[in-house]
Amino acid sequence: MNRVLSLSFAALSCGAVSLLATGASAQAADPPLDETKLGPFVVKSSDVGVHVTSLAILPSLSPDLEDVIVRGVVRRDMELSGMFRVIGDDKAPPGLYSFDDPVDVDEWKKVGAEVIVKVAARKNKAGKIEVMGLAYFLNVGKEPVYEKKLVVDPKDVRETAHRITDALLGAITGTDGGFASHMIFSGKWGKNRRIFSMDADGHDLKPRTTADDTALAPVWSPNALSFYYVLSKNYAPFKLYREDKPVKLNFDGSIYSVAFDKDGKKLAVAVSEGLKSVIYVGNPDGTEMKPVSKTELATRPIFSPTGKLAWVGGGVGKRSTRRIYVDGKAISPAGFVASAPTFCDTEDGVRIVYSVEVGGDRRDLVMSDEKGHGIVRLTQNMGSNTYPACSPDGRLLAFFSTRKKEKGIYMMNLQRWKTTKVSTQYGESLQWGPLPPPKVSFSGNIKKLRDAQKDQPKSDEPKKDEPKKDEPKSDEPARKTVPKKDI
Repeated sequence: MNRVLSLSFAALSCGAVSLLATGASAQAADPPLDETKLGPFVVKSSDVGVHVTSLAILPSLSPDLEDVIVRGVVRRDMELSGMFRVIGDDKAPPGLYSFDDPVDVDEWKKVGAEVIVKVAARKNKAGKIEVMGLAYFLNVGKEPVYEKKLVVDPKDVRETAHRITDALLGAITGTDGGFASHMIFSGKWGKNRRIFSMDADGHDLKPRTTADDTALAPVWSPNALSFYYVLSKNYAPFKLYREDKPVKLNFDGSIYSVAFDKDGKKLAVAVSEGLKSVIYVGNPDGTEMKPVSKTELATRPIFSPTGKLAWVGGGVGKRSTRRIYVDGKAISPAGFVASAPTFCDTEDGVRIVYSVEVGGDRRDLVMSDEKGHGIVRLTQNMGSNTYPACSPDGRLLAFFSTRKKEKGIYMMNLQRWKTTKVSTQYGESLQWGPLPPPKVSFSGNIKKLRDAQKDQPKSDEPKKDEPKKDEPKSDEPARKTVPKKDI
């Protein structure tokens, strides 16, 4: 593969924006696009028109590293979730906060807590780590709605803390969280690109490929134990790899990207054929592959939780525009160059999120259902926003952004629209997947909360005599609020 074709592929992998400079020039001369087609701009609704639950995470006075890690991870996860007002440590009432000390529910209620979480960890005589998690829902009473104690190896403390968070979210909201997960993406390294991975909270960033080659389009394997990507050595055609081993596929052209369905029973492959590209679908071992795309160019396939297949498609002409297709039908607004689709299994149903060009070398994120209906705009006038990836629980959306001249990975709650910076890393082809299932259960002893949750405040006005809550300000501009349901 010569350098020109290699660069053409880079353009495809970076969003299938334009393969021909002449096409880009022609589009630049077009009149301004009608951005109303992108739908209304939705923003956070945490302060107006909706009650937001105040959550307290008990402080810890323990100097033990494992205790510091567990509490720090859980607190960070709860903040990133965007679901709560997390009460500051400076508001903690005087009291005892060691591993075995009881929780003074009445005192925490006085500072405005509606949910109380206690997590702690300590090393036992055998060198193992005892981890404990408790959650109190004040509308239920003084008994914990979640209680779990378990013993883990020291190397598993951080993962255990994330799983405790997920279980606590399950106890509080009825749906487990998705923080026991990891992200993977392609990032610049000198003149090349490498694959990097990190935990969902930005911890443990590490390179997964060598610095000598160009590696793009990573995806987690169906069993969450490994990852796939495409790799080019010395501008040779891109081939599919799993970890550091090549995967044989019966295609002569460059492999642009691959995707697995939810159950790992189908494989989709985007492959070059002459000056065009085609998406094939077949068995996960690469057999019985059949073409499914009809557009001249087709790349970046991805399956929805319901089994539908999306990709970026378009023509090769100067005036062609890349659009998002789902099962062969264009669902993104006409006239906008679209790229990087992903699916989110949200509380409101399956949604597709992708980026669109809006001029000035900027891209914004939009979301709709799988048919393109109900489109809304997730970002506007906040730099360039690209490569969305959804959390395993469907509540959060991660993406790259250049907002406020602070490049990085940002995380948005898809109910409150609160956005938080997670990492300073910047790249392309962001993917978010769960960790392999744990060896022990984290379900704990969970009490039913339905009756208590019916008593949650639902007024559009803040509660009277409610103490002022601590919450970092969102970096989204103040716009029309879209009311959302209570947590």
